[in-house]
Amino acid sequence: MKMNNLEKELTELLKNESGLEASKDETARKEMYQMKLFFERFVKNIRRARLVFWIFFLLSLGMMVGGYIGLRSAGNTRGMISWAIFLMIGFNSTILMKLWYWVVDAKLNVQKEVKQLQLQIAELAGKEQPSEN
Repeated sequence: MKMNNLEKELTELLKNESGLEASKDETARKEMYQMKLFFERFVKNIRRARLVFWIFFLLSLGMMVGGYIGLRSAGNTRGMISWAIFLMIGFNSTILMKLWYWVVDAKLNVQKEVKQLQLQIAELAGKEQPSEN
């Protein structure tokens, strides 16, 4: 079975830490590896949220520009009102996308910090266990 870079780094980290060797404490190694995977997953989720944000933000900006152009070229009052509503929907969508991104980013960062704390606790718990000689 092929080891990826994360597994290699984790194995080296465990071997270099005093009082904790990968062969002696398999459960601590598995827990630390699991936490590293959780951290990696949260980084991917943040990237995905940013991608979704930029796609919808650009669509909202397109709605605003289209609404403005339509508003400027409308000949009658009914058309102007329709294009103004379209423009306002685009404007409100940009505001909602910014709020959505802010909430999702904060949520994912809090989850990432909690997982990092769990990883640090697991590392400390592994170091405190007496080594068998």
